[in-house]
Amino acid sequence: MDGARIFNASIKTGVSVDRIIKNCDSLSFCLSKGLGCPIGSVLVGSKPFIQRAIRCRRVLGGGMRQAGVLAAPGLFALRHNIERLHLDHKHAFMIASG
Repeated sequence: MDGARIFNASIKTGVSVDRIIKNCDSLSFCLSKGLGCPIGSVLVGSKPFIQRAIRCRRVLGGGMRQAGVLAAPGLFALRHNIERLHLDHKHAFMIASG
């Protein structure tokens, strides 16, 4: 599933992310869309799927060095910014209503 804004969908609908992706075997979501991270995406799936994805990324030249400096804001976003998305929805509604 392309879950670029999966957390926004979950907050807006009240449906948990687990339930939304129940019938999916993989998920890709962005850390920068709504979560306030400057860069990054996460790919989730079974161990064999992730191993294949890592191999494909390397073959296509997509590896990164010193990625830890980018991982830190991603971890912060996941730990602190999901719960704040309801404020984004409230502010967007106020702007749209104006």
